[in-house]
Amino acid sequence: MALSSKELAQELGVSPSAVSIALHGRKGISEATRARILAAAESRGIARREPRAADVRKPVLQLAIFKKHGLVIGDTPFFASVIEGVTREAAAAGYDLALSYLYSNQDLEEQLRALRSRGGAGTLLLATEALEEDLPAIRRLPAPLVLLDSDFETEALDAVVIDNVQGAYLATRHLLENGHRSIGHLRSSVDIHNFRERRYGFLKALDEARDAGAAEGASLRLESTSDGAYRDMARFLATGAPLPTAFFADNDIIATSAIRALKEAGVRIPHDVSVVGFDDMPFANVVSPRLATMHVPKEALGVLAVRVLTERIAVAERPGGEEPATWRHAVRTWLKPGESVRRL
Repeated sequence: MALSSKELAQELGVSPSAVSIALHGRKGISEATRARILAAAESRGIARREPRAADVRKPVLQLAIFKKHGLVIGDTPFFASVIEGVTREAAAAGYDLALSYLYSNQDLEEQLRALRSRGGAGTLLLATEALEEDLPAIRRLPAPLVLLDSDFETEALDAVVIDNVQGAYLATRHLLENGHRSIGHLRSSVDIHNFRERRYGFLKALDEARDAGAAEGASLRLESTSDGAYRDMARFLATGAPLPTAFFADNDIIATSAIRALKEAGVRIPHDVSVVGFDDMPFANVVSPRLATMHVPKEALGVLAVRVLTERIAVAERPGGEEPATWRHAVRTWLKPGESVRRL
């Protein structure tokens, strides 16, 4: 007597959905798992089924966007490009994508319950705004789970992030190599991991150049919105405090907004003050002067995150064995020269 699909799943140590995917010829499991299921099914008299129109439903990946305050994640070209990479790679891997939001200031229990009820093969969390205090909620997301654009040193979770330290270090080195020794930092007033790491990379470059007379100039906290950064920069300029010869900005929104305030105050860019941004947003190419910035391969971030998640899904389908290691994948950035930096 032939086994049922459920019995076969129990015998092989895989989920019933994996057996169903294999028997119906759908995507969503590794080829090794598919071959093992089909071989076992054939030997036990379970027929492979021709997919019907009603059966042809793709497995689902959940993309959850964590919103703590909305001061960083928003309707910007940066996150649109990241999500485009996620969407494109999910489709290429044979998955549908379900998008949802997690709001930290709302009932997280209800939101998590709703997300779990939708099911899915795995979860990708855009965790840009998440901090350590949010970990209890993150730990309860459906596994397999991959973090995107943030990481936690205390957690054994796969993560795909920007190499912020490297990027800020190279941006500051660019200013140093152009003769600048008093270099300020235009810092976001929002505390997230990305900006913490960029601060570290900035200070690392200055520390290495200390013997050459390098020192930190004004370190300013500016709001992360265009209007807020402009307003905060204008307020600082109104004090008449001395300016460094150059600034590294945490991102391009802050950089271009600060430049607007500087120019209105009569400061010439780059003749009086040079500026380097971070992210390579589309508007960095059309502002005057054209902004020097660190290019982030935004779509590649999304693509890599999906690949890590689908590999984790495949690992979860393998029977037995040791718990697999988790990885932190840091995507490198590179300098995109512009006209906002002057050689002294």
